[in-house]
Amino acid sequence: MTTNQDPVDALIAELDAISDPVDRFQKVVEYEGRVDVGMRAVRQRIAAQLYNDGERTYREVGQIMGGVTASRAEQIVKGR
Repeated sequence: MTTNQDPVDALIAELDAISDPVDRFQKVVEYEGRVDVGMRAVRQRIAAQLYNDGERTYREVGQIMGGVTASRAEQIVKGR
């Protein structure tokens, strides 16, 4: 029987398997940075798709994205 482990759980297990705490900490910091950059890029692509050249207003995009302001939604769409 094959189980599909959640990728986040797999990453955490991989980090927990690093025996040296200094090495483990350095990997955590590295992965946090990579995940943060990657998630920001995903969020920007989603916002751009939601905006879709004015199909929705920035205010509507902001509401969909958890209630951010229209100006913040515009910044996200533009990758700022």
